[in-house]
Amino acid sequence: MQKTPQSTRPSRVVLFVVAVVVGQAIALIVNAILTIVDPASQELPPSAMIFLIFLFVLGAVWLLAAARGVYQGRAWPRGALVVAEVLAVIVSFTYFQIGDVLAALALLISGGAVLVTLFTPALNTHLVQRRSRNSL
Repeated sequence: MQKTPQSTRPSRVVLFVVAVVVGQAIALIVNAILTIVDPASQELPPSAMIFLIFLFVLGAVWLLAAARGVYQGRAWPRGALVVAEVLAVIVSFTYFQIGDVLAALALLISGGAVLVTLFTPALNTHLVQRRSRNSL
């Protein structure tokens, strides 16, 4: 009996997670650029500014790698994204406290949406199908 080939196109949930995570990575790169050009950040010691930019870029690379892993159906990005999205949700409360509601809502909604969709049946199916195809 011949198996019918499964769709190689990822589901909408997978594409949603990838799109949101790539958007978060782009936001981190923009933050790194704004840190360089913002006159207020020039008050930081040079070593602190370099370290802050390094953390923004490192976070962006982490998110881009995780988005690629989800798209390819790898299992490891789930843990990486849970950590990143929980941190995004936690940081959103700080933005609420300082009065930056727009940034707070962006972090809270994007982080919460990715956290919820990471454990949906569609994403689980995507990861299982990719692993079973790779092992054949």
